[in-house]
Amino acid sequence: MDNWHNVETEKDIEFLMSAYGGFHDSCIVSLSFQNGAFVDDKGAMHFGDAESKTLSVIFQCQWKPKTIELQFSGLRQMHLAGWQENYVCLILDAYLAFHDNLLPGNPGRVIVWSDTDCFDVKKSDNSIHEPADTYIVANALRWRILDEQTTSDS
Repeated sequence: MDNWHNVETEKDIEFLMSAYGGFHDSCIVSLSFQNGAFVDDKGAMHFGDAESKTLSVIFQCQWKPKTIELQFSGLRQMHLAGWQENYVCLILDAYLAFHDNLLPGNPGRVIVWSDTDCFDVKKSDNSIHEPADTYIVANALRWRILDEQTTSDS
């Protein structure tokens, strides 16, 4: 299935959150990051532009639809919480919002996703501690519901 939905407005956020139940009873299954950087045949380093920094995140939940992919382009920051003592990776309710002037440069507006609806961008930091939240900050977001056949093969 290649039916991508762009998230560009508050209504788009509401549609995604409604379509996937606010990510209730879901978990991150996998992540795939493409940086856009590479070394050519002559040994020169190429870095790509902002939009070439793409993070795809596959989620599954206990409800229908089961599997969804979020694709963040222009990835600005990410904090991934892995194994945490006395915690499970269950997402009860996610956070998704636009923020203006959160980071310097263009665009002035970014989108932020977190695995907790209590996420506060003003209190986020990258210090090493537990419990920790997973969050993603990017220039743009699109999403699609995945066919169950394609995810069972991975």
